[in-house]
Amino acid sequence: MNSNVKQIISLLLVLTIRQVCASDITSQAFGTISDTIISAFGDFNSDELTDVFVRSTDGRVLEILLASDQEPLLRRSTSTTCTFKDLSITSIVPGDFDGDAYMDLLITSRPKQKPNTTVDPNVLDVYMNWGGSDVLNCTDESAGPLFQMIGEPMALDYNNDMIIDLFGLNENGHRVFWLFNKTRQSPEEIPMIAPDGKNLPKLLVPHSHAYLDLNNDFRADLFLATENGFEIWHGTGNEGFTYTEERRPSGIRNTVYGQSIFLDIELNGNIAQVLPICFDKSCHNSAILAYVNGDYFNLEIDFKDDKNQVWQFITPDPTQKSIYQDTITLRGGDFNLDGYPDMLVTLQNMADGKQIQTFLMENIKCIHCDDKPLTRSFAIKWTAFSPYSNGTVVGAFYDFYQDGILDVIFVKQQANGTSHPVAFRNTLDYDANFVKVMVLTGLTNQNTPTKHTPLGRNRRTYGSNLPGPRIAYSTTRPDGALQASTSAQIPQSGYFALQLPYTVLGLGRTANFVDSLSVGLSGRHRTWTLIIPNSQMVVVPLPITKPSRWKAQLFITPSKLIWMSVISLGATCAVITLIILVLHIKERRQDRLEKLQENQPLHFDAM
Repeated sequence: MNSNVKQIISLLLVLTIRQVCASDITSQAFGTISDTIISAFGDFNSDELTDVFVRSTDGRVLEILLASDQEPLLRRSTSTTCTFKDLSITSIVPGDFDGDAYMDLLITSRPKQKPNTTVDPNVLDVYMNWGGSDVLNCTDESAGPLFQMIGEPMALDYNNDMIIDLFGLNENGHRVFWLFNKTRQSPEEIPMIAPDGKNLPKLLVPHSHAYLDLNNDFRADLFLATENGFEIWHGTGNEGFTYTEERRPSGIRNTVYGQSIFLDIELNGNIAQVLPICFDKSCHNSAILAYVNGDYFNLEIDFKDDKNQVWQFITPDPTQKSIYQDTITLRGGDFNLDGYPDMLVTLQNMADGKQIQTFLMENIKCIHCDDKPLTRSFAIKWTAFSPYSNGTVVGAFYDFYQDGILDVIFVKQQANGTSHPVAFRNTLDYDANFVKVMVLTGLTNQNTPTKHTPLGRNRRTYGSNLPGPRIAYSTTRPDGALQASTSAQIPQSGYFALQLPYTVLGLGRTANFVDSLSVGLSGRHRTWTLIIPNSQMVVVPLPITKPSRWKAQLFITPSKLIWMSVISLGATCAVITLIILVLHIKERRQDRLEKLQENQPLHFDAM
């Protein structure tokens, strides 16, 4: 496609103003659903809609809220609900753990306490609930757990077979990988090999381990949180990882580390570690650090609101009596689709310590970074979600209407200990574009029944959630400047990371084509060019060794912008057609008059 055609199509995508106000859509989204703790996201039944995995407050009920394109947008189903007698579920990890292309749900549970004994709260039993086409096969709790581990697991693909594996600490406190296979038997346990002559420090519990590409080679690496700082293990060409480096914030003592997240905060194609931290045990001195150019820099976040009240991170609760408060967690997503990722954070009022609320942290140009290699920071938008977020203990991004605009799910905790969800619809006051990318395992199952998705297409299973792929794009802004961004898909799965199984890349107000978009894993990648904005892209990376054969399905989102462009184009064509018709009629009338004059007889007698 030449540049002239590209410019013409871009001009046809005229920006329009959205005249819709933000609204509370809890009843439209959840109906009468309550007493739920949001734990994870994924497309369980392969209908191209993101389902929500929840558990009850007491941890005895595991449930999948199936997404729908009709209200209520999330619905209960008896075929995807499991009720247990003795289990106390602490976490849910979705993924295909047996290679049958159907999503399974791995859960962790605290061991049942025996009389006159004490139980370490960090020791967890691991159970598996095998998935089917539309049904969840609940585990037999009387058969006992698959294994025990310390702390919650991290999902990854250790041997590139598209079957999800785990990393964590076994019951003896040793670092191990658990490799699953198609037999549904107990997974193989492979120890992590320490570098020669190096004593590895203990891993943090709770942790913020991550599985993502950190050295731009399209191969996922390991990021591990330890008592000494953070370790980087680069993925190798074969199975396994190689110890590379250790990161440690210098000059900081008596600190409380939160859960690191990984964002391209500068919009320059480089993923940065973003670390919430408390400089004192009570978290009165809260801050956010970013790892840039080999060092940690304070982003200088202002925690004082418009009423001159100071807020702080919630001090982690080691007893885990309060949900979502076992560690400080930030959650990233491009809320305003300007290309720069924003964050959600839950804070408490320092004055009384009882007022808890979730806020939006918008990615803005940094005004205090003259002496730092940073151009961006974050500003807390104190009233962005008011009054919907008052009293909320957690917030997570979620696309309710599958339109590429990230909405927000909040969870409020009641006085009686139960909790209920609140849905907030994000309606931008201007038109912005995006590309939504989801990378699947690519596995298929011939026994999948033929059904239709809500978008009218035949349903076909292409696998399930895949942690670790790198997604990068570059495009040209209207001013001619280059815009590039990079993200990782589901790099974290423990301690309510609540990361979506897809990536929404904001493009801002530019309606240009995305010049190139690359998806890579296992050291291989493929690049697609001239991606239409406001499209959803599903990538199937099989066979893994031949990127040229990777498939990509592109679905255009019928947004208001496109419809307005079509209407404008149609109106222009109608006006042009009318003008041509009027001129044509006028010309024919003149021709007829000329012929009449030519045919009029000449009277010689009058001469």
